[in-house]
Amino acid sequence: MRKFVLLISFFMLFFGCNKKADMIKCNGIPDVNQAFSYMYFKTENEGYLFGTYTEYEELSEKELENPNNIPKSTDEANIYKTTDGGKNWVKINSIRDYSYYNNSFINGNAILIKIIDSKEILKCNLVNFDISTNKISRLNYNFERMGEIWSNDTKTFVNSKNNGINYIYSITPNFKKVDSTAIKEVFKDKVINFRNDFYVLTWDNHLYNIVKQQRSKLPIIPKSIVKQDENNILIAGNILTDENEISLVSYDVNTQQSKTIKKFKNYSIIEDLQSNDKAIIGFIGNIKGVFTEYDLLYSLDKGKTWQIKKLDEPNYVRPNSLINNIVYIYSGAARMQKIVLI
Repeated sequence: MRKFVLLISFFMLFFGCNKKADMIKCNGIPDVNQAFSYMYFKTENEGYLFGTYTEYEELSEKELENPNNIPKSTDEANIYKTTDGGKNWVKINSIRDYSYYNNSFINGNAILIKIIDSKEILKCNLVNFDISTNKISRLNYNFERMGEIWSNDTKTFVNSKNNGINYIYSITPNFKKVDSTAIKEVFKDKVINFRNDFYVLTWDNHLYNIVKQQRSKLPIIPKSIVKQDENNILIAGNILTDENEISLVSYDVNTQQSKTIKKFKNYSIIEDLQSNDKAIIGFIGNIKGVFTEYDLLYSLDKGKTWQIKKLDEPNYVRPNSLINNIVYIYSGAARMQKIVLI
Protein backbone atom coordinates (compact mmCIF):
# COMPACT_ATOMS: atom_id res chain seq x y z
CA MET A 1 0.00 0.00 0.00
CA ARG A 2 2.81 2.39 0.90
CA LYS A 3 4.56 1.73 -2.44
CA PHE A 4 1.30 2.41 -4.27
CA VAL A 5 0.85 5.76 -2.51
CA LEU A 6 4.44 6.74 -3.27
CA LEU A 7 3.95 5.79 -6.93
CA ILE A 8 0.76 7.87 -7.19
CA SER A 9 2.54 10.81 -5.52
CA PHE A 10 5.39 10.53 -8.02
CA PHE A 11 3.02 10.57 -11.02
CA MET A 12 1.07 13.52 -9.58
CA LEU A 13 4.29 15.47 -9.03
CA PHE A 14 5.73 14.62 -12.45
CA PHE A 15 2.63 15.28 -14.52
CA GLY A 16 1.60 18.21 -12.35
CA CYS A 17 4.89 19.94 -13.10
CA ASN A 18 4.49 19.28 -16.82
CA LYS A 19 1.09 20.97 -16.77
CA LYS A 20 2.66 24.15 -15.50
CA ALA A 21 4.04 24.92 -18.99
CA ASP A 22 1.74 25.54 -21.96
CA MET A 23 2.27 26.50 -25.59
CA ILE A 24 -0.54 28.86 -26.54
CA LYS A 25 -1.77 29.46 -30.08
CA CYS A 26 -2.30 33.23 -30.36
CA ASN A 27 -5.41 34.06 -32.37
CA GLY A 28 -5.53 37.47 -34.06
CA ILE A 29 -1.78 37.73 -34.75
CA PRO A 30 -0.38 37.08 -38.26
CA ASP A 31 1.59 33.84 -38.53
CA VAL A 32 4.17 35.40 -40.86
CA ASN A 33 5.81 38.79 -41.45
CA GLN A 34 4.89 39.97 -37.93
CA ALA A 35 7.82 40.25 -35.51
CA PHE A 36 7.60 41.48 -31.93
CA SER A 37 10.26 43.30 -29.92
CA TYR A 38 8.55 44.05 -26.61
CA MET A 39 5.95 42.41 -24.36
CA TYR A 40 4.30 43.58 -21.14
CA PHE A 41 1.67 41.84 -19.03
CA LYS A 42 -0.07 44.11 -16.53
CA THR A 43 -2.02 41.19 -15.05
CA GLU A 44 -2.11 37.47 -15.75
CA ASN A 45 -4.79 38.11 -18.40
CA GLU A 46 -4.08 41.62 -19.72
CA GLY A 47 -0.99 41.89 -21.92
CA TYR A 48 0.51 43.97 -24.73
CA LEU A 49 2.81 43.18 -27.66
CA PHE A 50 4.76 45.81 -29.60
CA GLY A 51 6.20 44.86 -32.96
CA THR A 52 6.58 45.38 -36.69
CA TYR A 53 4.61 43.92 -39.59
CA THR A 54 6.57 43.90 -42.86
CA GLU A 55 4.67 43.74 -46.15
CA TYR A 56 6.68 42.73 -49.22
CA GLU A 57 5.95 43.79 -52.79
CA GLU A 58 5.14 40.89 -55.10
CA LEU A 59 7.65 40.20 -57.89
CA SER A 60 6.86 38.87 -61.32
CA GLU A 61 8.31 35.53 -62.49
CA LYS A 62 10.90 37.37 -64.56
CA GLU A 63 11.93 39.53 -61.61
CA LEU A 64 12.21 36.45 -59.39
CA GLU A 65 14.74 34.95 -61.83
CA ASN A 66 17.11 37.80 -61.04
CA PRO A 67 18.87 37.04 -57.71
CA ASN A 68 19.77 40.72 -57.34
CA ASN A 69 16.12 41.73 -57.35
CA ILE A 70 15.15 42.48 -53.76
CA PRO A 71 11.44 43.08 -53.21
CA LYS A 72 10.48 46.44 -51.73
CA SER A 73 8.95 46.34 -48.27
CA THR A 74 6.75 48.50 -46.08
CA ASP A 75 6.79 48.42 -42.27
CA GLU A 76 3.97 49.01 -39.83
CA ALA A 77 4.53 49.49 -36.08
CA ASN A 78 1.73 47.60 -34.29
CA ILE A 79 0.43 47.23 -30.75
CA TYR A 80 -1.65 44.15 -29.91
CA LYS A 81 -3.65 43.58 -26.72
CA THR A 82 -4.95 40.43 -25.01
CA THR A 83 -7.42 40.16 -22.14
CA ASP A 84 -7.46 36.36 -21.80
CA GLY A 85 -3.83 35.51 -21.10
CA GLY A 86 -2.57 35.42 -24.67
CA LYS A 87 -5.15 33.23 -26.41
CA ASN A 88 -6.78 36.06 -28.37
CA TRP A 89 -5.22 39.35 -29.49
CA VAL A 90 -6.59 42.55 -31.03
CA LYS A 91 -4.55 45.17 -32.88
CA ILE A 92 -5.27 48.43 -31.05
CA ASN A 93 -2.79 50.79 -32.74
CA SER A 94 -0.58 50.99 -35.82
CA ILE A 95 1.82 53.53 -37.33
CA ARG A 96 2.77 53.21 -40.99
CA ASP A 97 6.47 53.25 -41.98
CA TYR A 98 7.76 52.78 -38.43
CA SER A 99 9.17 49.91 -36.33
CA TYR A 100 9.08 49.32 -32.56
CA TYR A 101 12.25 48.40 -30.68
CA ASN A 102 12.94 46.81 -27.31
CA ASN A 103 14.20 50.00 -25.61
CA SER A 104 11.43 50.67 -23.10
CA PHE A 105 10.46 51.61 -19.55
CA ILE A 106 7.31 51.14 -17.46
CA ASN A 107 6.15 54.02 -15.24
CA GLY A 108 2.69 53.40 -13.79
CA ASN A 109 0.26 53.18 -16.71
CA ALA A 110 2.83 54.55 -19.17
CA ILE A 111 4.89 52.36 -21.48
CA LEU A 112 7.70 54.48 -22.88
CA ILE A 113 9.20 52.83 -25.95
CA LYS A 114 11.52 53.53 -28.87
CA ILE A 115 10.19 53.74 -32.43
CA ILE A 116 12.27 54.12 -35.62
CA ASP A 117 11.38 55.60 -38.99
CA SER A 118 11.72 52.79 -41.56
CA LYS A 119 12.26 55.20 -44.44
CA GLU A 120 14.87 57.46 -42.89
CA ILE A 121 18.15 56.23 -41.35
CA LEU A 122 19.00 57.43 -37.82
CA LYS A 123 15.58 58.88 -37.10
CA CYS A 124 14.32 57.64 -33.73
CA ASN A 125 11.35 58.84 -31.69
CA LEU A 126 9.99 58.31 -28.20
CA VAL A 127 6.43 57.02 -27.81
CA ASN A 128 4.28 57.11 -24.66
CA PHE A 129 1.57 54.44 -24.65
CA ASP A 130 -1.10 54.92 -21.96
CA ILE A 131 -2.47 51.54 -20.83
CA SER A 132 -5.53 53.10 -19.21
CA THR A 133 -6.71 54.70 -22.47
CA ASN A 134 -4.87 52.62 -25.12
CA LYS A 135 -3.72 55.89 -26.69
CA ILE A 136 -0.22 56.93 -27.72
CA SER A 137 1.63 60.23 -27.94
CA ARG A 138 4.87 60.69 -29.83
CA LEU A 139 7.64 63.11 -28.94
CA ASN A 140 8.28 65.60 -31.74
CA TYR A 141 12.03 65.23 -31.48
CA ASN A 142 14.39 63.05 -33.52
CA PHE A 143 17.23 61.17 -31.85
CA GLU A 144 20.20 60.07 -33.92
CA ARG A 145 21.09 56.99 -31.87
CA MET A 146 18.54 56.48 -29.12
CA GLY A 147 19.58 54.28 -26.22
CA GLU A 148 18.01 53.57 -22.84
CA ILE A 149 14.80 55.14 -21.50
CA TRP A 150 13.81 55.77 -17.87
CA SER A 151 11.31 57.93 -16.02
CA ASN A 152 10.31 59.34 -12.62
CA ASP A 153 7.26 61.31 -11.47
CA THR A 154 8.39 64.55 -13.08
CA LYS A 155 10.46 63.74 -16.15
CA THR A 156 11.36 61.15 -18.74
CA PHE A 157 15.01 60.58 -19.66
CA VAL A 158 16.66 59.23 -22.79
CA ASN A 159 20.29 58.29 -23.31
CA SER A 160 21.36 59.12 -26.89
CA LYS A 161 24.51 59.49 -28.93
CA ASN A 162 24.54 62.40 -31.38
CA ASN A 163 27.56 63.44 -33.46
CA GLY A 164 29.72 61.06 -31.44
CA ILE A 165 28.81 62.59 -28.06
CA ASN A 166 26.70 60.86 -25.39
CA TYR A 167 23.82 62.86 -23.93
CA ILE A 168 21.08 62.44 -21.37
CA TYR A 169 17.92 64.15 -22.58
CA SER A 170 15.33 65.20 -20.00
CA ILE A 171 11.74 65.51 -21.25
CA THR A 172 8.72 67.04 -19.54
CA PRO A 173 5.63 64.79 -19.06
CA ASN A 174 3.65 66.71 -21.69
CA PHE A 175 6.46 66.18 -24.24
CA LYS A 176 6.78 69.96 -24.67
CA LYS A 177 10.37 70.62 -23.59
CA VAL A 178 13.61 68.73 -24.13
CA ASP A 179 16.91 69.56 -22.40
CA SER A 180 20.23 67.73 -22.74
CA THR A 181 23.44 67.18 -20.77
CA ALA A 182 26.64 65.64 -22.17
CA ILE A 183 28.01 62.64 -20.23
CA LYS A 184 31.07 60.40 -20.44
CA GLU A 185 29.37 57.13 -19.57
CA VAL A 186 28.17 54.79 -22.32
CA PHE A 187 25.18 52.73 -21.17
CA LYS A 188 25.12 49.00 -21.86
CA ASP A 189 21.79 47.66 -20.62
CA LYS A 190 18.38 48.73 -19.34
CA VAL A 191 18.06 51.31 -16.55
CA ILE A 192 16.42 50.14 -13.32
CA ASN A 193 14.76 52.22 -10.60
CA PHE A 194 16.04 51.37 -7.13
CA ARG A 195 15.03 53.52 -4.12
CA ASN A 196 14.43 56.53 -6.38
CA ASP A 197 17.95 56.19 -7.78
CA PHE A 198 18.54 54.90 -11.30
CA TYR A 199 21.22 52.29 -12.02
CA VAL A 200 22.65 51.03 -15.31
CA LEU A 201 25.59 48.97 -16.58
CA THR A 202 28.29 50.70 -18.62
CA TRP A 203 30.48 49.38 -21.42
CA ASP A 204 33.56 49.66 -19.22
CA ASN A 205 31.91 47.06 -16.94
CA HIS A 206 30.82 49.28 -14.07
CA LEU A 207 27.53 49.66 -12.23
CA TYR A 208 26.61 53.33 -12.54
CA ASN A 209 24.28 55.37 -10.31
CA ILE A 210 22.92 57.96 -12.73
CA VAL A 211 21.49 60.28 -10.08
CA LYS A 212 24.58 60.34 -7.85
CA GLN A 213 27.02 59.82 -10.74
CA GLN A 214 28.80 57.03 -8.85
CA ARG A 215 30.64 54.13 -10.49
CA SER A 216 31.14 50.72 -8.86
CA LYS A 217 33.61 48.17 -10.19
CA LEU A 218 32.27 44.63 -10.65
CA PRO A 219 34.04 41.23 -10.43
CA ILE A 220 32.43 40.03 -13.69
CA ILE A 221 31.76 41.19 -17.24
CA PRO A 222 28.16 42.31 -16.58
CA LYS A 223 25.33 41.67 -19.03
CA SER A 224 22.07 42.38 -17.20
CA ILE A 225 20.77 43.85 -13.92
CA VAL A 226 17.56 43.73 -11.90
CA LYS A 227 16.29 44.46 -8.40
CA GLN A 228 17.01 41.48 -6.11
CA ASP A 229 15.45 42.68 -2.83
CA GLU A 230 15.09 45.87 -0.78
CA ASN A 231 18.85 46.24 -0.28
CA ASN A 232 20.48 44.51 -3.23
CA ILE A 233 20.77 44.69 -7.00
CA LEU A 234 21.35 41.43 -8.88
CA ILE A 235 23.92 41.57 -11.69
CA ALA A 236 24.52 38.70 -14.11
CA GLY A 237 27.46 38.21 -16.43
CA ASN A 238 30.46 36.19 -17.50
CA ILE A 239 33.32 35.13 -15.28
CA LEU A 240 36.39 37.22 -16.10
CA THR A 241 38.57 34.12 -16.57
CA ASP A 242 36.01 31.80 -18.19
CA GLU A 243 33.53 32.74 -20.93
CA ASN A 244 31.71 29.42 -20.44
CA GLU A 245 30.63 30.18 -16.90
CA ILE A 246 27.88 32.55 -15.78
CA SER A 247 28.02 34.31 -12.43
CA LEU A 248 25.34 36.08 -10.40
CA VAL A 249 26.57 38.97 -8.25
CA SER A 250 24.62 40.66 -5.46
CA TYR A 251 25.40 44.36 -5.02
CA ASP A 252 24.53 45.91 -1.64
CA VAL A 253 23.50 49.54 -2.21
CA ASN A 254 24.13 50.39 1.46
CA THR A 255 27.76 49.25 1.60
CA GLN A 256 28.41 49.54 -2.17
CA GLN A 257 30.00 46.09 -2.00
CA SER A 258 29.35 43.13 -4.26
CA LYS A 259 29.61 39.39 -3.73
CA THR A 260 29.14 36.37 -5.98
CA ILE A 261 26.12 34.32 -4.91
CA LYS A 262 25.86 31.69 -7.66
CA LYS A 263 27.80 30.27 -10.63
CA PHE A 264 26.56 28.23 -13.58
CA LYS A 265 29.09 26.19 -15.53
CA ASN A 266 28.76 25.35 -19.24
CA TYR A 267 26.68 28.44 -20.04
CA SER A 268 28.10 31.38 -22.00
CA ILE A 269 25.09 33.74 -22.32
CA ILE A 270 22.68 35.29 -19.84
CA GLU A 271 20.04 37.86 -20.77
CA ASP A 272 16.72 39.50 -19.88
CA LEU A 273 16.79 39.52 -16.09
CA GLN A 274 13.40 40.46 -14.62
CA SER A 275 12.03 40.47 -11.08
CA ASN A 276 9.03 41.22 -8.90
CA ASP A 277 7.93 40.31 -5.37
CA LYS A 278 7.31 36.68 -6.40
CA ALA A 279 10.20 35.72 -8.67
CA ILE A 280 13.47 36.56 -10.41
CA ILE A 281 14.03 35.17 -13.91
CA GLY A 282 16.64 35.21 -16.66
CA PHE A 283 17.58 33.24 -19.77
CA ILE A 284 20.88 31.37 -19.92
CA GLY A 285 22.16 29.65 -23.02
CA ASN A 286 24.81 28.71 -25.55
CA ILE A 287 25.33 29.24 -29.25
CA LYS A 288 24.61 26.06 -31.20
CA GLY A 289 25.16 26.43 -34.94
CA VAL A 290 23.31 29.49 -36.17
CA PHE A 291 20.97 29.56 -33.16
CA THR A 292 21.25 30.22 -29.45
CA GLU A 293 19.53 27.69 -27.23
CA TYR A 294 18.21 29.01 -23.92
CA ASP A 295 17.07 27.60 -20.61
CA LEU A 296 14.92 29.49 -18.12
CA LEU A 297 16.71 30.42 -14.90
CA TYR A 298 14.59 31.41 -11.90
CA SER A 299 14.45 31.96 -8.16
CA LEU A 300 11.36 32.10 -5.96
CA ASP A 301 13.15 33.24 -2.79
CA LYS A 302 14.87 36.46 -3.90
CA GLY A 303 18.05 34.77 -5.08
CA LYS A 304 18.78 32.36 -2.23
CA THR A 305 18.20 29.28 -4.39
CA TRP A 306 17.98 28.85 -8.17
CA GLN A 307 16.39 26.42 -10.61
CA ILE A 308 16.87 25.81 -14.33
CA LYS A 309 13.99 24.78 -16.58
CA LYS A 310 14.19 23.46 -20.13
CA LEU A 311 11.95 25.31 -22.59
CA ASP A 312 9.59 23.76 -25.14
CA GLU A 313 10.93 26.29 -27.67
CA PRO A 314 14.55 27.08 -26.66
CA ASN A 315 15.53 29.21 -29.68
CA TYR A 316 12.92 31.98 -29.56
CA VAL A 317 12.64 33.58 -26.13
CA ARG A 318 12.05 37.24 -26.98
CA PRO A 319 10.08 39.17 -26.14
CA ASN A 320 9.08 37.87 -22.71
CA SER A 321 7.29 39.15 -19.62
CA LEU A 322 7.10 38.22 -15.93
CA ILE A 323 3.88 38.77 -13.97
CA ASN A 324 3.67 37.35 -10.43
CA ASN A 325 5.11 33.81 -10.79
CA ILE A 326 4.10 33.47 -14.46
CA VAL A 327 6.45 33.85 -17.43
CA TYR A 328 5.09 34.62 -20.90
CA ILE A 329 7.45 34.06 -23.85
CA TYR A 330 6.56 34.93 -27.43
CA SER A 331 7.99 32.07 -29.51
CA GLY A 332 7.27 33.20 -33.07
CA ALA A 333 4.62 32.10 -35.59
CA ALA A 334 1.79 33.38 -33.36
CA ARG A 335 2.78 31.06 -30.49
CA MET A 336 3.41 31.85 -26.85
CA GLN A 337 4.81 29.84 -23.96
CA LYS A 338 3.12 30.30 -20.59
CA ILE A 339 5.13 28.95 -17.67
CA VAL A 340 3.93 28.91 -14.07
CA LEU A 341 6.97 28.84 -11.77
CA ILE A 342 6.70 26.43 -8.84
